[in-house]
Amino acid sequence: MAIASTVLAQTADERLFEAIQDGKPLVAEGLIANGQASPRARNANGETALHRAVEKGLRELTVLLLRSGANPAARSNSGETALHLAALHADAWFAEQLLAWKADPRARNDDGETPLHWAALSGNAATARLLLLRGADANISDIRGNLPLHGAADGGDPATVRLLLERTDNRDAKNREGLAAADLARARGYGELTALLGGNAPRTERADRPADRRPQEEPPKQGFRSMDIDDPNHPRFQSY
Repeated sequence: MAIASTVLAQTADERLFEAIQDGKPLVAEGLIANGQASPRARNANGETALHRAVEKGLRELTVLLLRSGANPAARSNSGETALHLAALHADAWFAEQLLAWKADPRARNDDGETPLHWAALSGNAATARLLLLRGADANISDIRGNLPLHGAADGGDPATVRLLLERTDNRDAKNREGLAAADLARARGYGELTALLGGNAPRTERADRPADRRPQEEPPKQGFRSMDIDDPNHPRFQSY
């Protein structure tokens, strides 16, 4: 009886978000197609159903929501648009859909990060390329002074770094911690990327070096959060 009461107490919008979270796209699609749930419904984090569908990789639901009136410009409580979440996918399909519905490739969240920042850090070169073709700016820095190139260097994907090098006016630009993209690549041990970015590659340890050598220092943190979709540090789990 208690379970039945709980189900009955749920609104259609709540059932929509629950279906998306549980990976039941057909249930979610039915709620939208039948007009029971709003395509502009929001959860407690200010995310719309479109945010969640894109994040979960639900293609058919994403298209249905857009056609039913979902707003691609809607922002979560921390300022992300659905296009930020699309940038986390290596497949550019989600970004393509949102851009076709006039999503803003230069939208910035509360940390000043654009979808291009997220694609760069995630190492999603195809998505980053599409964003650039549709108007994203590689020279926009976030509130910590990080360019997308900083994120690409930290993420370690050569294709993304090369792509952004072609579009970045100053590869030696430093963030608020005084670090250039080459510094981040060096700190992560990415020798080839460091050289590509115009820095000195990290030195390798010699086999005959004394055993009591100083421990290796932690790489400097340049301010980006991990952008793995299910990572607990993902912005949707944070409070600002």
